[in-house]
Amino acid sequence: MKSLISFSALLLLCCLTSNAQNIYRTACQGNIARLDSLLLDTEINTQDERGRSLLHWAVACNKEKLVEHLVAKGIATTTEDNDGATPLYMAVRFQNTPLFNRMLALQPNSEWTKRHGGELLAKAVLNKDLVFVQQLVANGVDIDAKNKRGNTPLAIAQKTNANEIATWLIENGADEKLVQKMLLKGPYMGQELSGNKAKVFAPNFISTEEYEFGSVFNKAGDAFYYGVDVNGKTEIRYSELQEGTWTTPKVILAHEKYGYNDPFLSPDESRLYFISNQAMDGVGEQKDIDIWYVNRTENGWSKPVNAGPNINTSNEEYYISFTNEGTMYFATDAYSDENNKNHDIYYSKFVNGEFQKAMRLSDAINTDAYEADVFVAPDESYLIFCAQRREGLGRGDLYISFKKADGSWSTSVNMGDKINTEGHELCPFVTQDGKYLFYTSKQDIYWVSTEIITELKTAVFN
Repeated sequence: MKSLISFSALLLLCCLTSNAQNIYRTACQGNIARLDSLLLDTEINTQDERGRSLLHWAVACNKEKLVEHLVAKGIATTTEDNDGATPLYMAVRFQNTPLFNRMLALQPNSEWTKRHGGELLAKAVLNKDLVFVQQLVANGVDIDAKNKRGNTPLAIAQKTNANEIATWLIENGADEKLVQKMLLKGPYMGQELSGNKAKVFAPNFISTEEYEFGSVFNKAGDAFYYGVDVNGKTEIRYSELQEGTWTTPKVILAHEKYGYNDPFLSPDESRLYFISNQAMDGVGEQKDIDIWYVNRTENGWSKPVNAGPNINTSNEEYYISFTNEGTMYFATDAYSDENNKNHDIYYSKFVNGEFQKAMRLSDAINTDAYEADVFVAPDESYLIFCAQRREGLGRGDLYISFKKADGSWSTSVNMGDKINTEGHELCPFVTQDGKYLFYTSKQDIYWVSTEIITELKTAVFN
């Protein structure tokens, strides 16, 4: 599921798409009368599929009156969701000072400073909110409290260029020796896989406290491009192998108004494609999401160029991948009917320097559900894509389809629990050497051996 609106908002609101989540929708709306009616048949400490309580929702949606109403009714105030976050975390995440103070007053003791302090400070730093950092430290959180990734607030501040916060932390006693120095060398950034188990890729270097997605290596394996959500604004970063060492990732596409993500190189690597809500003139208001590219020049990358009307429409186009011949695969919701507003997967051949009219893939791939984020093998032997289907394991799973001898596509199948979780898996990419599948899960970039693709192919054709 890709949109260049805030990824935080999408992750929060995803639970509102199901009728079973009606009580949480009501909490987010702050409708006290309706909520009380629903609570006649539901226990007040109910939790949604992500473990979030009604208080989580009330705080996240800034419903102060409902917060007081729930507290008066006896709701648990320190409930942890599936990620260990409490309503206090929601107040920090959404930078809500009044509700932060209220949640703080409801803590039964100071245990929260040790149990959650590292994650709270990390989020405040990621928000680049010095006031919240100061409040947390003033209320007893250790200035060097490490989060689940083992990083201190100073390490996160320096990594994300939160310079004002980094300066304040150092001036107030943060230990600079605790900042982890990352020096990655060799192929695949020196990372190793053990067996067929998926792992986070390059933790604390590529996969960090931010939300990373849409990654791609070049053919030589010495350049890596990926998307990052920075407080609701997406940008594209880049790292390359220089004299045996990978450079600190740097931003190559970002804008104060527009978002850029889902990078993918053209077959000859002369263009970097991506999606953006950039206005056609590059200065106007945000538009629908289109596919764009920049040309490689002697002086770096050109200004963004729209991929044109045979690809883009007045609706949304997502994600890009290419065959060796230059055929582009992508997703769009432009041709959905009145009853189906979901995305389907299309392809467009590249002939004489121009993309041809986009064609929809067969029903072996596309259904009345959401299909997007498609990776096509360069030899067009298989497709991997994200779909949201009733039989799925989570909010979005990776599926695969293989090209049959007659040129048609096999009926797509779920890639299984070695890849898919109860969360959202998306943004697949297979390296040029065919050895590794990269994808996004749990707001990080994961990788796994492509042996899983071989196993699934055997199962499909046997």
